[in-house]
Amino acid sequence: NLDYFRRQVDGHPERLKNLHFAFVVLLRALRRASPFLSNYDYSFEGDLLSNASSVGSITSNQLVQRLLDSAILKSCASVFEAFDEGLLFREAQAPPWWSLKKQFKGVFHNVSKVLDCVPCQKCRLHAKVTMLGYGTALKMLLLPPELFVTAFSRDEVVALFNTLAKFSSAIAHVKEMTQ
Repeated sequence: NLDYFRRQVDGHPERLKNLHFAFVVLLRALRRASPFLSNYDYSFEGDLLSNASSVGSITSNQLVQRLLDSAILKSCASVFEAFDEGLLFREAQAPPWWSLKKQFKGVFHNVSKVLDCVPCQKCRLHAKVTMLGYGTALKMLLLPPELFVTAFSRDEVVALFNTLAKFSSAIAHVKEMTQ
């Protein structure tokens, strides 16, 4: 919807910057968690890809590995410097009563409560999956890698990939609509 795009995005460079920044955070989390995601078992009973005929013989594991090995992540190395979670969450300089991590958790909790009030179930579902995916990305950036194996549920990993796809698609649509 070109009219909607013009009202909401075109002429609002800060919104485009936020979109790009959020995408960089997602990609940075993906890169940081690459060893964990490479070894993650994506199969489950009833998995259509693993039970499909030769047409769908590429498994989820292979698709994830293609993404992690893609030139996209390698070519973004310099862009990843736009977000350094180590500097952002350094709490040694902050007063003891203030914790940015706790504030992030509070914001995610509040947004989730607001989403519970959305009457459209489809909209609520998509928003909650996106919030879970973005929360998972932040969790990947904040946790030590040795805790990844026990820290992430299947839902979080799936939500991360869905959120990454949504942001990637949004950026492609912005480029298309701008032209």
